[in-house]
Amino acid sequence: MAKKPEINKTQAVANYLKAHPKAKASEIADALTKKGIAITPGHAANIKSKIKRRRRKSQPIAEAATPVAENPANPSNTITLGQIRKVAQTVKAIGGFVKLNELLEVIREVGGLKRFKDLLAAMSATETDAIPF
Repeated sequence: MAKKPEINKTQAVANYLKAHPKAKASEIADALTKKGIAITPGHAANIKSKIKRRRRKSQPIAEAATPVAENPANPSNTITLGQIRKVAQTVKAIGGFVKLNELLEVIREVGGLKRFKDLLAAMSATETDAIPF
């Protein structure tokens, strides 16, 4: 009797994740089960986490972390302590990370920072009390 070819579940999960990068383990398990590959959501989650770990390990360390320096030699690729303090003060002034993320989403929705600045300038040119919010 001919032996049934073994199904490589890891490769099947990897292929599914390439097509659906945000898929959850239960979605992966359901989709692969429908294709005839018996896999549980837990097994799919384990495979998914191993794939992500391999991707992180393959990234060069220089790209993974940005150095923090008091006086940077090249400010374009270094985060300074002053910048961190300034961002922290801004986050506090805005009302926390949730409010900051809401603001960033509005900036994205209106078309970017330049467009947002233009809209702010237009608002300040008119009487802001007359604008119904």
